[in-house]
Amino acid sequence: MLDCLKVRRASQFMKWTPELIEQYVSGTGRFASPASRRLKGKHVGWCARSFLRFLQQEGFIRRDLAAAVPTVARWRLGALPTTLCRKEIDRLVKAADRHTPLGRRDYAIILCLCELGLRGSDVANLEIDNVDFTAGVLRIYHRKEREAAVFPMTPRLRSALSVYLRQSRPKCASTAVFVRHCAPLGKPLVPVTLNGVVQRLANRAGLRHRMRSTHILRRSLASHMLNAGATLKQIADFLGHASIDTTILYTKVDLVTLSRVTMPWPERKEVRS
Repeated sequence: MLDCLKVRRASQFMKWTPELIEQYVSGTGRFASPASRRLKGKHVGWCARSFLRFLQQEGFIRRDLAAAVPTVARWRLGALPTTLCRKEIDRLVKAADRHTPLGRRDYAIILCLCELGLRGSDVANLEIDNVDFTAGVLRIYHRKEREAAVFPMTPRLRSALSVYLRQSRPKCASTAVFVRHCAPLGKPLVPVTLNGVVQRLANRAGLRHRMRSTHILRRSLASHMLNAGATLKQIADFLGHASIDTTILYTKVDLVTLSRVTMPWPERKEVRS
């Protein structure tokens, strides 16, 4: 702060104004993204307020300039959801090597995330008894819910799980569907390990810069469902959103619906008139 405001002597503090403080704090995050701007602005603002209170307490300034430090606004549901297009999803799925047992496990994992929009924790906690090949469904149990959420398996996912469980899964005492294929052999995957699996596939597919977590696959499915004509209520029920506000976020990337409400670009004749 002292370097940015070019302070060399204590007497310069008396010349500080609320406008100068506001300009300094606002300028720190001018070229950052909204999320990083808020984090950086919050840190800079906290430090600036503390320093200004210290200066007033010690008599270097006479005015309470801490009140002039602005806060970084962050509106709820203001950001655009990051999603992958269908071609990127296909590249991610094809990155799994289905010629090896480990690759067939990763293939089944990525299909659970892409085609059902399951959370990483749901896939990691999936047990063999929850896979019903006869009915063609997966049953996901949550701690706070008395009944299981039932998800219909696509033919591709059903085949992938069948091949993995019957031919590729290591023999072990664990009841988890997805387990480790190296030491400790047979130990159930945890969400962090499962995220590492997806990151490895993303790296092979050239999508590492886009894949920050497994949740982007859940958001991508919601976006694709919305563009295909599904209602917000249907998407919320399928993904298990507790609030419809979470689903409303995807209307920002519903290009089909947004194109219907956009105003036509005025012709040059209309602008001149």
